Amino acid sequence: MAIFDPRNPPAWVRQLMSRAHRRHGVDHFGRGGGMISLGHGTFAAPLPAGWSLHPAQPFTGRIRPREGYAIDYRLDSYEDAAAARGEARILDYLEEMRETVRRPKDALANVLVAIPEREPVGREIIWKRLDPLRGKLIRELDLRCRLTEALLPHRVAIGRAIGEWLNLGGFAPDPTALDRVAHSATLERVNFQDNLLMRVPRSWNVEADGEKDGRRLYAVDEPEERETIWTSSRYARIPAGTEPATFLAESADAAWEGPLAAGRRQWLLRRREDLPEGDILLLTANEDEEKGEGLRRISWTRYGIRPSGRDEYLVWAPVHLVTAMQYVDEPGQIETEALVDREVRNALLLPPGEGG
Repeated sequence: MAIFDPRNPPAWVRQLMSRAHRRHGVDHFGRGGGMISLGHGTFAAPLPAGWSLHPAQPFTGRIRPREGYAIDYRLDSYEDAAAARGEARILDYLEEMRETVRRPKDALANVLVAIPEREPVGREIIWKRLDPLRGKLIRELDLRCRLTEALLPHRVAIGRAIGEWLNLGGFAPDPTALDRVAHSATLERVNFQDNLLMRVPRSWNVEADGEKDGRRLYAVDEPEERETIWTSSRYARIPAGTEPATFLAESADAAWEGPLAAGRRQWLLRRREDLPEGDILLLTANEDEEKGEGLRRISWTRYGIRPSGRDEYLVWAPVHLVTAMQYVDEPGQIETEALVDREVRNALLLPPGEGG
């Protein structure tokens, strides 16, 4: 979740703000007229006065209108070219709405609402917005309100009110951080203890292999056990009065001139990069031996500054691809190296408590 800086929002967000103010007036959204974003800037909408947003795990959370009832939301992104082209595949995202949405063209660019009629208590009002992007991606925004006896007489009004609010919002016109980790037929996004979200091959097995200081070490094993991705994540609150960029640089320097220093090993590769979003990436490769078996280890360590509430955190994640030497020159292994390199760069580093 993010709240856009009202002094300098993106152009598409300014357009949404202007349209909302024309329809309802500035006062409808309270002093400041705040715009919220979900999914790291993937969807934005004005938050009416008296409404509150409560993000939970990445890309999920709860919205409470001024009347006090709860709307649970989930936002996600998928690489799905057939659905993005508006083919029949798009209807698979609307399994619970098949009675009311039968044509693919009705599924896109509309707010879809399903209000239960038969035995409604305990069931949910469901709202959906599906957004195709560049013939490749589908963004799915799903909202739900569980009906109680008290809400039952108001279910149609609730359905209409939330639907109208969703129509005030919109999706980013360009790929976002969420889109870079979209689920695909071959890759799944894995939540590594809430601070690292990275895609790995669906056919590989993910399990927690150990724990140190409350942080888990994960092993992502290739099915034939020729190679393994090892990863973990850590974070530290930046002390008050410390310049975040300086803290970031000094932390990366400590590793680069310490355990990753040029003279520490016979490195096959040793490179430091500044990534476009301000993160720092340390990349090394070396040969090693474990239990008498020759190994090659390629290591990526990514550092970034992430805000959470009033604090800022340094978040860092080491990712290691360990391959048995007899497989290092195989075409499939070379493709795996390229895949892991791409996904480390696309991965999301999140501070503690971050929602979506």
